[in-house]
Amino acid sequence: MRHFFVDNALHWLREYHIDGLRLDATHALHDESEPHFLAALSAAVDDHIDGPERFLIAEDSRNQSLLVQPRDADGHGLDAVWSNDLHHQLRVFTAGDTQGCYRDFQGTTTDDIATTLRDGWFFRGGHSEHVGGPRGTDPAPVDRTQCVVFIQNHDQVGNRPAGNRLTDDVSPATYRALSVLLCVVQEIPLLFMGQEWAASTPFQFFTDHNDEIGPRVTEGRTEEFADVSGFAGDVPDPQAKATFERSVLDWDEPRRPPHDGVLALYHDLLALRPQLGDEIRVDARSDTTLLLERPPVHIIVNLKGAAQVDMPSALTAILHTEQSGYTVAPQPPAVSADAVSFSRAGAVVLGAA
Repeated sequence: MRHFFVDNALHWLREYHIDGLRLDATHALHDESEPHFLAALSAAVDDHIDGPERFLIAEDSRNQSLLVQPRDADGHGLDAVWSNDLHHQLRVFTAGDTQGCYRDFQGTTTDDIATTLRDGWFFRGGHSEHVGGPRGTDPAPVDRTQCVVFIQNHDQVGNRPAGNRLTDDVSPATYRALSVLLCVVQEIPLLFMGQEWAASTPFQFFTDHNDEIGPRVTEGRTEEFADVSGFAGDVPDPQAKATFERSVLDWDEPRRPPHDGVLALYHDLLALRPQLGDEIRVDARSDTTLLLERPPVHIIVNLKGAAQVDMPSALTAILHTEQSGYTVAPQPPAVSADAVSFSRAGAVVLGAA
């Protein structure tokens, strides 16, 4: 079976020239043999794949540094690992989530968010109420570019009762601010399909099983959310064709407001990303604001309400989330020689005057 799975991965990389593989739920992969299956897989990819580098990325909730440590240092040698903590912190802070995995996060100030951005993840062995025990390891051996971060993904949308996106739960201004934060950090940003234009379509859990398995999935999905507080609606039937059809992206949206403005913002942020310096300093400037310094650029992010942040030096705004090209109802921040004032959530990218 080990050979089967390794050869299957090599087949996709070698025959179809896939850039890389996301390894699903590696936290649920139990292997006590030597070498561990993940180490064997990464070694096989290194040995048998020629040409451009191919990437192996672990979807893993444990914050385990060994996943990306070199094999000669007793690691598994993968290229990157998902870091769920940032997503959970931002959802708690901006959308007010409190159940399930979100119980582990306070969401009252930006201090914890700053810690995660500086270190790669937040939990490093402390007690997790959701897990019921310790979670995580020291992130110090892990490079920030080995951490994949996101504000949405297939699980965090599809596993919600109605498949609602982040844009359904936070204001457009907050969503733009979160988008800036995601795109300017050292970690690798993951974009979930349609997020780059604030897609209005949900992503609901849908299946196409046979008559034996299908009804069980439908029943299980209903039972899963029976005790979720605040949710009293009908769970979409995974087996219904309409559930799938509601989840199909509307490809006309990116060409009309307000979606075209969000797409323009993402376009400019991704163009900016290669210009950011290799070093980063992250400070929580207040309960709602963050300052990220990536010379020659500084970024101020306000995640909630009105706020004022002192300017780090004589800089000028080169991009902000309230530009007329990004929103149909702009409320631009006031940028002076010594401060930036926000009337609502937003972000400003500052450069040399």
